[in-house]
Amino acid sequence: MSQVPLWPASDVGVSAAARALHLGGVVAFPTDTVFGLAARADLPAAIRRISELKGRSPRQPLILMAAALGELETYCELVEGARELAGRFWPGPLTLILPALPPGLALGGDGTVGVRIPRHQLALKLLAASGPLATTSANRHRRPPVADAAAAISEIPGLAGALSAPAGVARGSEPSSILDLTREAPALLRRGRLGPRELALPGLEDLSGARRD
Repeated sequence: MSQVPLWPASDVGVSAAARALHLGGVVAFPTDTVFGLAARADLPAAIRRISELKGRSPRQPLILMAAALGELETYCELVEGARELAGRFWPGPLTLILPALPPGLALGGDGTVGVRIPRHQLALKLLAASGPLATTSANRHRRPPVADAAAAISEIPGLAGALSAPAGVARGSEPSSILDLTREAPALLRRGRLGPRELALPGLEDLSGARRD
């Protein structure tokens, strides 16, 4: 069995990871929340491969990450309030659930898509080199996220490679908060680093018992 590449946290490593993504591979990479898995958002077969590697249903949604707000407009409708929230919290640990446009439907959100711009320089470099990515936490289904690239390779056989980070991701890191803007009133589906107090939205419903794995 060939060895899975462990790419350095450098421009060389980012370029290698972007090439693997372009070829339809699934890679592990660091974010500002948890260590993640990624595939090109415009390659349906690669998106399905993420679910296969995690061992979960392809109907469970993935989160779309991009380096810039304009890159998301192909995949989702930026409804009222989305740009204002993006300006307040992006880059950062907030995922917005928005109505999906046709390319975004491939991410399994039942007509919606979760979108985010992460606050992590290496992740942003990868996104700039690869284009928007379908992402999820780097772990097998129902297991905790891993903390670094080497652990991702060990946990998930079949990766095209993993992009390392100098300190990995802090153990106990929280995932992004998930805010649904497709309802009559905005609804917090998952509390991460941001809760109702930080979001400070009129009429916000806190439904954070519901989770989006």
